[in-house]
This record gives sequence, structure tokens and C-alpha cells, in this order.
Amino acid sequence: MSQNIEGSVFLDPPTTKAISFRWRETLDAVFKQRWHFYRPTLADRGAQAWKLLYDEMGGDITMDESEDVTLLLVLGHADTVRIQAAPGTTEAKGTQYFWLSKDCYDFFPPLTIPNERGTKRTYSCIIKLEYPDLGITDNDCRVTFEAENNLDFRLGTGPLRHRKCASEGDLAAISRTGHDTYQLRLFRKGTTAFNVLSPFAATFIGHQGKRYGTIANDEFAALVQLSAGVTT
Repeated sequence: MSQNIEGSVFLDPPTTKAISFRWRETLDAVFKQRWHFYRPTLADRGAQAWKLLYDEMGGDITMDESEDVTLLLVLGHADTVRIQAAPGTTEAKGTQYFWLSKDCYDFFPPLTIPNERGTKRTYSCIIKLEYPDLGITDNDCRVTFEAENNLDFRLGTGPLRHRKCASEGDLAAISRTGHDTYQLRLFRKGTTAFNVLSPFAATFIGHQGKRYGTIANDEFAALVQLSAGVTT
């Protein structure tokens, strides 16, 4: 439901002639299989067919192995100015976001919530974002795609406002732990963990040094654990 998956077969005339291929015979064979009349039994509640119907036995959405990744982001000034700002100052005004790459479609759940304000169209989804190092969980974190503006993603990180826990040039690691559950960790520039993880953020966003990249969750966890035991 979140991605468009297609397949195709190329049949050139010499090959189809050699195998006596006929479209009519092929279509007749397909319809004779009567796939649309398949009826799973109630005794087999684990049958795949029951998982396709929203009004039957629902199940948790499981992630594909390719989705079990951590997004690494070198933070810029716009990401951290409100984190560093004192309450009530001009710098603290506005919404606290991390600005992400436009290549984040498959990293988040389907963006099914259109905006109700403004003239430029945006689409959003709600995720659960945990901050393990801060002991904070945001159950209503909003991810927004600027469909008619910059064509980039914004990750709401409101709990970080005024905490001074990240500065420009630091590294944020956003790990996808479930279909709509994530964890966010911050690594200061110059630390061992930063130096180990930073090379994976190899793709630039814009021209001011902001970078991003991805790494498998198990490799990310192993590198963080390894760097924790190294003295800088």
C-alpha cells in the first residue's frame, strides 16, 4: 500500500514464434485458474489471504530487511538554532524541525495527511519518535513532505527545543525500529562515535556542508558500542 511495485516481460517476435506463444491461450489459462474464487478456511487463521482484508484478522505491519536502517544526518544551522536558543528570544520562534533529504520516501510510512492551512500542498504522517538518551518519547511526532515548495522532508523534533543538546555540525542518527516507530540519538562533533559514523553520511544536501546517509541498524549499533569503549 505504500509503494508501487511493477513487473514486466519482453516477448520478441522470434521467441514467441519459436515457442508457439498465443495471447488468447495464455489469458484463457489465467482465467481458468479461478484465483478470484479462492476461499481460505477459518481454521487456518494464519493464511495470507486473511491479512489482505482490513475487516478480517489484522496483523502488525512488518518491515522489510531493506527498511531496517538508520538515517545519519549532519545537522545544519536551521536544525539547531532553536535547540541552542534561550526561551523567549527571537531565535527560539518557529517550529523545531530537522530538515531531511528529499530521498526519504521509503524511510517513513505513507504520507496520508494533507495540510489544511496554507496554499502550498504538503503531506504528513504521524510516527512515534523515542529519544533514548534523553528518556523522552514523542507519540505524535509529525513528518511533513513539502510537495509544492522545497520538495524536502521535515521531522518534528520539538522536545529538543532549548535543551542545547545539539549544535551545527553535530550528527543525528534516526533509526527505524518498526513500521511507524523510530529512535533518535545525537552525537557531538569530534567524539569517537561521530568520527566513526560521519563517513556514512556521504551525500550532500545543498552546498553548506549538510550531509546524510544510511546504515543498517545492526551495523549502527555495533559501531556505537565499539566507539563507546574507545578513548578519544
